[in-house]
Amino acid sequence: FGPEHRKVAESLNEMGVLLEKQGDDASAAPFLEEALAMRRRVLGRQHEDVAQSLVEVGRVYRDRGMEDRAEPLIRESLAIRRKVLGDRHHETATSWNDLGLILWHKGDLAGAEAAYRECLEINRKTLGEMHPDVSAPLNNLALIAGDRGDFSTAEALSRQALAIGRKVLGDKHPNVANKLNNLSRPLMELKKYDEAAAVMKEALTIGIAAQGENHPAVANFRLNLARVYLARKDPSPAEPLLRQALEVRRRAFSESDWRVAVAKSLLGEALTGLGRYDEAERLLLEARAGLKDAPGLQGREAKATAGRLTALSAARGRDASRH
Repeated sequence: FGPEHRKVAESLNEMGVLLEKQGDDASAAPFLEEALAMRRRVLGRQHEDVAQSLVEVGRVYRDRGMEDRAEPLIRESLAIRRKVLGDRHHETATSWNDLGLILWHKGDLAGAEAAYRECLEINRKTLGEMHPDVSAPLNNLALIAGDRGDFSTAEALSRQALAIGRKVLGDKHPNVANKLNNLSRPLMELKKYDEAAAVMKEALTIGIAAQGENHPAVANFRLNLARVYLARKDPSPAEPLLRQALEVRRRAFSESDWRVAVAKSLLGEALTGLGRYDEAERLLLEARAGLKDAPGLQGREAKATAGRLTALSAARGRDASRH
């Protein structure tokens, strides 16, 4: 087809999507950016294939922590889809969900919730109740409820999303692992530690089988299983999980990325519990330097890291007074 053709652009897009699914966002980005630029040239700016590429590039930027670059792309895709496909189209719903994720990352819970509800309503009408694209916004609404401290609602919505996922995709699908992962937080906050550990172990088993040991999602599952152990004051099994997660995150992100800092912070908490204060302090100070007090997830982790440093000082003081 030559160097410039819609089929070439489609292949570039699919290659980028495949790399992104494998957890390699750095390699995915240039393919997706090239696909977007070519589609704009070949098809014009108001085309559904351009909207698809905008979403894919936006997702990679979001996952690499570049929400401010991602948001205008996702908004543009939504505008194109509303115009070309209509307000009640399945792809329009997908753009609403992606916009919700960006707003959630930025700490705009009200904006994110409105976008997820729009997505859920369209997908229920167009796809019926039993569809993975109905479970996705349910799952995301559960995250919002959790961030607001309403863990009972978060648990109920997470269970609903998980039940749809299991029924439609089967028990071994990576999407089901993600749903299990998200269920673990409300369970942990409600002090249902045994069940939280069980769902995280299942998520980890599915994730390793489907995505391999070194996928960023699997690192996330290890991190969240370790959180359950730390909440139970059981740092020994948490330490190896956190070391593996830190190693994978270092490969996936730059050393200064806040997600690397989160892994260091949790490992610092585990080492404090094991009485290895010097290594704990070094990791916690590095984590504190790498986390900004921003809205959303990063801010929550920054606050938690400050608490872990206080706990480290207290533990050191108790040990010193015993000797």
